[in-house]
Parts: sequence; C-alpha cells; structure tokens
Amino acid sequence: MILRILVLVLFTLCALSSCKSDSSNTNSDAPVELPPEEDDYKETAYKWGYINKGGRVVIKAEYDDSRNFSDGLAVVRKKGKWGYIDKKGKLIIKPVYKAAWSFSDGLGRVLTYDNKMGYVSTNGATSIEPQYEDAKEFSEGLAVVQKDGLQGYINKEGSLVIPIQFNEAYGFENGTAKIKMNGKYGLIDSKGQYIVEAKYDAVYSFNENLARVRLNGKFGFVNRKGELVIPTKYLSAKDFHEGFAVAKEKESFGLIDKKAVFSMAEKYDALWYAGSGFWGATILGKSGFIRKDGKPLGPFKYNLIYNFSDGLAGYQNGELWGYIDTTGVEITDPIFGLIWDFNEGFARVAYREGIGFINKEGDLILEAKYLDVKDFSEGLARVQVPGS
Repeated sequence: MILRILVLVLFTLCALSSCKSDSSNTNSDAPVELPPEEDDYKETAYKWGYINKGGRVVIKAEYDDSRNFSDGLAVVRKKGKWGYIDKKGKLIIKPVYKAAWSFSDGLGRVLTYDNKMGYVSTNGATSIEPQYEDAKEFSEGLAVVQKDGLQGYINKEGSLVIPIQFNEAYGFENGTAKIKMNGKYGLIDSKGQYIVEAKYDAVYSFNENLARVRLNGKFGFVNRKGELVIPTKYLSAKDFHEGFAVAKEKESFGLIDKKAVFSMAEKYDALWYAGSGFWGATILGKSGFIRKDGKPLGPFKYNLIYNFSDGLAGYQNGELWGYIDTTGVEITDPIFGLIWDFNEGFARVAYREGIGFINKEGDLILEAKYLDVKDFSEGLARVQVPGS
C-alpha cells in the first residue's frame, strides 16, 4: 500500500513537472509561460542551480527558474526578469527581459517589456532588434516573425527573406517549412517557393523524402515535387522510418512500404516508430516491440513502453518501471516509480527517496537528494534545492 501511494504521488509530481526529456535542443515554438503583468514576483523558496555528471554543484542554486544549456548558455530568472549564464555561472546577458528562450542556431529569442520580440547572440549583443509581435526560434538558418497578424521569415542578419504573408508559418525541418494560407496548409522551401501547394487540411515535414498530407479526413503522402504518390486513403498515418510508415486503413494499424503495400497485415491496436529500428506496438492491452519484418523483439507483456533513447527503452510491469535494450534484455528489473529517457548516457529514475540518475548498465551513479532534477544537457543538469 505504501508503494502504491508513493507511485501515485510521483505520478502527480511528474504531471506537474513533465516526465519528458528536458533537452533544450528541440525546436519548440511554445513560449515560456508568463505570469499576469500585474503580479509582482517574489523570490521562490526553492532555488535552481546546476550539477555536473559527478554530482557536484558547479553553479550555485540561486535562480528562481532556469532552463537547460544550449549553445553554451542557459536561460535563468531572478524574480521577474530573464537573462543568460554560461557554464561557469557567469552572467553573460543580464536579466532584463520579460521572457527569454534557449539558444537555437546560435541565437536566443527574447521578449522586451513593451512586448516586442528580437534576438541576442551568445556574446550578449543584440543581434536583431526587438520589433516583432511574435517570433520563433531559428532553424536551418531562418526564423518565423510576425507583424500585423501575418508571418514570414528572416535570416540571421535580420533581413526579411520570405515576405510576411502567411496566416501561419512554422520552423524549417529537412529543407521545408509548413505554412497556412486561406485555411489550407502547404510546404515551402527556403526561398519561399511552394514544394507542396497550400491545398491540404494538414501537412507534415518530409521524412525519407515523403511528407504526410491530410485531405477530407484521409491521409496520404507527397514527394518533393509535390506529387501525391500515395493516395489519401488512410484513416491514420505516421512518417516513414526505415522505409516503412504506420498506416490504418480499416480498424487496426500496420506498416506500409513506399509503394503503399502493407508489409504487415493490420492487426495492432496501436503502432508507432520507437527508434533504433523498432516499432512500439500494442495488442490486446499488452505492449512490446517489433522489427520492420513484423518479428517481435520479445513477448508482448508490458503495460506501457517508451521509445528507445541511447539504445534503451523504458517498460512498465505492474506499477513499476525498468529498462530494456535492443536485444530484448531487461537491463533493470521493474523497480522504479517513474523513469525518463536517457540523455548523454544518464537517465533520471524515481526511488522512494526521490529522483536520481542511473547509467546505461542500470547502476545508480547519482543519489536522489534534490527536490527536483532535470535531464543533462551539454554536461550539466538543473537541480532544485531550498533557498538559503
């Protein structure tokens, strides 16, 4: 009963702090959450600092909030203002901003107190003057900016290279970016030319030179010429990986090849690409992993499974979690209340005492002694401790 209560408490904490990778290298369009402007910040009772992989505190816990390191800098907050520190804890960009985001492509996005967005460089200089209603992170050398409710793209010099004309615009990925015009979605290249006309209800980035599209509730795929090479006939579909894509034509999921032939008969209740050449699958309430030829990695016996990261995936048996490798060997028994993905060779795990880190052999290498701790990023991990 005590263990059940512990697991429930940890799950609640996980929901509050997000049980996902904390890596700041992902190109997220979501801003940090801002408080109401009329609220005055008070210092938090619990401060954030950073530890190295030896578990030693290398940046003193003195910040009311913080983010992971990216491009050698991390976003930190003191009271209501955001700035950036380096890996020695030196303040590189003073906390003068209403909001700030992790560096991406060498530039950091910032929001001023007159609600204008711009970009700063890693040496602390203003690279692109705050002037936009909204802006997104740089990806593949371009960033989305907004004026008068419409969006376009600038380069790192701040020059407008794709006119502000779109109802919605998104970051570049694999050479193209999703845009929305007149209620429909398409894909453009870095010169603003249409690769896929804006005529679909949804489009997704290219993966293995094919992009998913949705029209009238059905999914298909287009090539880089914008040609519909796999008809929009599937109830559901995912991106191609290793030459195959998850698709649902009837009641269950299966894998199709690039000729739209089902290489595996539809039979799974859930199916997704899980990394490392495997697909996660669920059938009759139990989960496991399969190869692209349909052969299982092992028996379908888990309540839940995670994707592979650094060659290891989490699994749940009963109420507890462990890790399995790509040969099907369970490198740990199910002994953890919660687990997270591996990052930089370490994974966070929840014990009775709190959250600690294990290595890829399953050994506990950093003890659970902090109020909260996040994933390692560029060799450092955020930790939270009581304020002095």
